[in-house]
This record gives sequence, structure tokens and C-alpha cells, in this order.
Amino acid sequence: MATEKKGLAVVLIDNQYEVLEFHYPRLRLIEANYDVIAAGLKEKNKYLSEQNYWGFSDVAFEQVDPTKVKILIIPGGLGCPDQLRRFQPCLDLIKNVHDNGGVIGFICHGAWVAISARIVRGRKGTCHPAIKDDLMNAGCEFLDQPVVVDGKLVSAQKPFDLGGFMAAVLKAAEQ
Repeated sequence: MATEKKGLAVVLIDNQYEVLEFHYPRLRLIEANYDVIAAGLKEKNKYLSEQNYWGFSDVAFEQVDPTKVKILIIPGGLGCPDQLRRFQPCLDLIKNVHDNGGVIGFICHGAWVAISARIVRGRKGTCHPAIKDDLMNAGCEFLDQPVVVDGKLVSAQKPFDLGGFMAAVLKAAEQ
């Protein structure tokens, strides 16, 4: 007998994503019994990681109902977050999920997207040390820790931190 799903989880995707930072959260969320979809600029589109590994979007950003999202993950890499932060539908999705009480998790350079979605001011967080000034200039208190939890905002620094990051994301979703 199948158990009831815990809710909808969304992992964002664009080209040049960090392969572990997209696939590990996606697979971990499936394992934790969430309905998981990948959202990108285009529906059913193939994207390539920094390592040229493929990933596919299930839906376009504007096809996601933010009121139904329990968890939203913003992966890092250099190119992926740099592109995602330029797409207003992506930023609107993040902001609306945040405003509706969903957990937002970002890792590494994914902080750029959270900054552009304007959800970090007055909060605590972390990111790749190379962009800590960006996070601080956006009004976030940067903590030099592998994983930082501030309510339903969960952040991590590097791919090595994925285990703790996803444990914290899943715990935040249960509260």
C-alpha cells in the first residue's frame, strides 16, 4: 500500500547547474515521499550541468502553484543561479512560495537567486564564501557555517554540505 505524499517539492534548474546540488536534493526529496518536480524557464526542457550531465524540467516556473509548494530548492553552480535570477517568473515563484510559508533552501551560488527574489533581508544565512559580500549587501547576516537554518529559510555553502542541508530542509518542512 502506497503512503500518502507529504506535499509538493520543487527544484529549480537551468544550464550550468552544479550536478550534485540539483540531483541530490531531488532524489532525497523523492526518497522522503514528496511529489518532486523540476521547474525551469521552459517546460520539458533538457538542461546541462557544469559537468555536462543532463537534467530535465517538468514544468515552467509560471506553471507551479506557489500555494501548494512545501519545499523549493535553489541549486548552485555559477551559470545556473546567474541565469535564474534574471527570470522574473522564477523570482516570483520563489517569493510567493516564501510568502506562503514554504521552505526555501539555497546552496552555494544559489544565494544569488534568493537575493534577487528579495527574501534574505533581515535573515541569517550562508553561501559560498566567494559571494558572502553579495549576501551581506542584501541585508542578510552571513554566518560562516556549513548549514544555516533561519525558520523556513535553509542555506548551505558547498556540495560537501548537502547531507546536512537536506536534513535541515526536511526538518524545517515538518515544523
